[in-house]
Amino acid sequence: MARMPDFLIIGAARAGTTALYEYLRQAPDVFMPDGKEPNFFCYEGLKLDCQGPGADFINNSITDLARYQALFDPAPEGAILGEASPLYLYEPRSAERIHHHVPGARLVVILRNPIEQAFSHFMRAQKLRIEPLTDFTEALKAEDDRRAKGWQPMFGYSSFPRYGEQLARFLALFPRDQILVRRYEDFDADPVAMVAEVQTFIGADTAHRPDVGKRHNAGGVPRNAAFQDFLMKPNPITGTLGAVLPRRLRWQVRDWIAGFNLRDQRPAITPEARAILVSRLQDDVAQLGELLGEDFSGWLRG
Repeated sequence: MARMPDFLIIGAARAGTTALYEYLRQAPDVFMPDGKEPNFFCYEGLKLDCQGPGADFINNSITDLARYQALFDPAPEGAILGEASPLYLYEPRSAERIHHHVPGARLVVILRNPIEQAFSHFMRAQKLRIEPLTDFTEALKAEDDRRAKGWQPMFGYSSFPRYGEQLARFLALFPRDQILVRRYEDFDADPVAMVAEVQTFIGADTAHRPDVGKRHNAGGVPRNAAFQDFLMKPNPITGTLGAVLPRRLRWQVRDWIAGFNLRDQRPAITPEARAILVSRLQDDVAQLGELLGEDFSGWLRG
């Protein structure tokens, strides 16, 4: 019988979802597929033709139900099934598609200060050498043009962390107690405690404690852009690797290469860029506070 997930890590991007995915996968009673971010509930049934740098991340998403269900075929009998696709929080159709297929699924959300999240996304794009601009302020100003050209969602730096309007879509369909919302700062401060809380939420055995010694999916800026371009962009060597390595292993090699070439010091967000983000996000931060009954205004004060 085809199987579907019992829980989903739906976001937010750049808020520790990769780390949480890796830590939960260590639990003996939890099964999560090797391929993180299948994005199925974003794009089910669609023919994908994303444009711009890094478009393959979107275009390689799983859009067929049978292929998606096959991700869980290797799971042991009785395992708690889950997957992690941070795009689910962002993409407008995801909430409805999740509710259609798995209305009882437990949904896990980690929210990061949206100013930091937007800048971290920019840093991630620079690390992968898919962001053509070197100035974050200019990248913020280019968002509308890039969206019009069909670039992937990552490049909507200030629209990606609009958590208020995004969570509202899920809360309109799912009971509040079916959605666990936590802050990235708490996860970063005590990942073991956060994993235990998520294990309780999804019905897993909390006796298992994950190894949290490795930092996953960190951002940064390349020391040597030419070296990074050679290793991260198409050429005979990378083409050969891509032909023989599975997708997950290719991504691990990609991240290792990127991390190997990082500078020790990372730039800080400029006052101008921060001011742009505050002006674009302050209404959404207020909406989020009203939705969850919490004060998030400190995010905007820096």
